[in-house]
Amino acid sequence: MARFSEVLAQNPAPAAVGDIALRYEPSMLIGETPKLERSLRPTIAWLLGISLLLAAFAQLVLLTDSLGVAVCLVLGALAIAAATRLERFEKRQRRFVANFTTTTLRLDFASAIVGYPQTLNVDFDDVQAVEVLPQADGALCLVVDFQYRGRLLREVLTAYVPEDKRDELERLHRLLEGAFGLGDVPADSPALVAVNEESSFEP
Repeated sequence: MARFSEVLAQNPAPAAVGDIALRYEPSMLIGETPKLERSLRPTIAWLLGISLLLAAFAQLVLLTDSLGVAVCLVLGALAIAAATRLERFEKRQRRFVANFTTTTLRLDFASAIVGYPQTLNVDFDDVQAVEVLPQADGALCLVVDFQYRGRLLREVLTAYVPEDKRDELERLHRLLEGAFGLGDVPADSPALVAVNEESSFEP
């Protein structure tokens, strides 16, 4: 069997599909969205929140108007809550890692409401379907349906793929379907090569 790097040299994968960048590591296919650029907004919100809380404390010590204390406390708490949410938003990154050695799919994403980072590890056998679906804006997306703790869940692997990039999306679709046992394994799938090289992947 060929070395992983040799197979990739002969069958180079697209650098990106939709909103994810793709890369192969030995035994792994990794797709991830770019990290958001950090801004000063969370820092400013933290400083504002702490300043308001200190102002409330100072008013309590000086025994000034209780209304002013309440206003500072409420605004300070809101500013800190906003700072926390902004930090989570700027740190969020969607990622999937198909590990062909452990036959597991790792999904990294943020919860929709509060933005908590979440990670799920799903056995390939628990994947029910991989589908190319149209989006409302006319682009395409690739989704995976899987069983997790007795529930059937769906997660987006990549989105915002223009129609003229459908061939690249379909290639990714076929590769993942083959890996999950839902279709034929393409000849250039990492699942068919010997894994004897070290990976540099760091979650």
